[in-house]
Amino acid sequence: MISFFQTPKEMKGYKITDNQRSRKYGIGANSLKMLKEKAKLKFPIKDLRLYMAKDGFEVSDEDYFETVEPQTLFVVAGPDEEVTTESDLEYQRMKAETPMLQIADIVYDFIEKNPEKFRKIINEYEKRKPLINNNEKTLLSRKSDHSEWFEGSEDRCQTKEEAMARRSQDRIRGYYYKTKDELTKCKLYRTNPKARQIIEKILEKFRYLLIGCDYFSMLFDRSCPKKHEILKEFDEIDARGANVPNKKIKQMIKEYTIKTELLDEWTVSLCTERGDFYCHGPFSSGVGKKENKTDRNGNNSSKSNTICNNKHQINPYASRENLILFQVWNLDHQIELSRTILPSLIENIRQLVEETNLKCKIHKRKQVVDISVLEYFLEIFSVKNLKLVHIVCHEKCQRANKSNGRLICEDCDEYKILKELSDISCPEEVDAC
Repeated sequence: MISFFQTPKEMKGYKITDNQRSRKYGIGANSLKMLKEKAKLKFPIKDLRLYMAKDGFEVSDEDYFETVEPQTLFVVAGPDEEVTTESDLEYQRMKAETPMLQIADIVYDFIEKNPEKFRKIINEYEKRKPLINNNEKTLLSRKSDHSEWFEGSEDRCQTKEEAMARRSQDRIRGYYYKTKDELTKCKLYRTNPKARQIIEKILEKFRYLLIGCDYFSMLFDRSCPKKHEILKEFDEIDARGANVPNKKIKQMIKEYTIKTELLDEWTVSLCTERGDFYCHGPFSSGVGKKENKTDRNGNNSSKSNTICNNKHQINPYASRENLILFQVWNLDHQIELSRTILPSLIENIRQLVEETNLKCKIHKRKQVVDISVLEYFLEIFSVKNLKLVHIVCHEKCQRANKSNGRLICEDCDEYKILKELSDISCPEEVDAC
């Protein structure tokens, strides 16, 4: 009689630690169940769960566990505990070693808790010490011609335009990291493998689009020929088109722009050829007296032909002092990022993975198959939803505006673009954010 024995699964090595990183152990296991049982001997936590340390994703499925690489570090924690990821720890280490990050946290905390007091301080300062507009040096561009302007972080740049473009990119990158952080920390991402996959694909598409438009570097760059609508009031020269880098991924995004007319309208500069910026006014003031459009949710479009009632303006190209003051000018999300856009995106992802036979709101009989990534992209990163405002005009309050992001079907125009984006496989050309 022949006996058949099932070959046991290969033992692999993994690492486990607690949320405080107080202890770390190497554990050998051939299944998620075995790893959990051994982890409980080291960390007697009630209802112990295993989370990947790199991003906080909960591993609760044996099939998924088999795809996890050996030597992966897991954090053991309870079901309701907020997991501290490796990136969280790295940021804390950076703060401890870099006093400027601590100072920034203190300043932002003060602004959040005392917005009116902060606005008053800025107003009094500007009245006491008017903005410096050195006409002789405003139009100078190179470091060798206006060296004092480049003191500090701008020292690595050779022209003012390059420095301002980088400042614009930094702000937009900040929105990307905030978006990535909130999406990857949400419960849906941590507990649902299918939702996790969708979120990672959305973040990848965001990156492709951001790379394609150079992280909206043109917003603060006075050399960009394409200007925002608000500047037509000041007789600016009409745009002739922006230069697009020759990389394949960026060229493809340019083709999407021409085809869909979604990005071309928003890749514009917010300043004049001299470098003058004008406040667009509070989100509640509408979009200007000459044009007042609303979308299907009743939100204001950010197109504006008039400056704010307070006539706030600044030219950071004129002096180092103006450049520093420009930091208190905000790119204000009219539809709020954390309170509205990201919850809407997460809810649409939830519906896509948990509900069946959902129909498209535009093509009523068609079943939804994807998320309107381009719409969310424009709301998070572009001046379709962002207004440049002086700190005095940045209203910190709950807003009724709703996101226009939705679920889409195969007949939606955006679906074809998203499908092409999904087919892009040029990782060697995708720069790190």
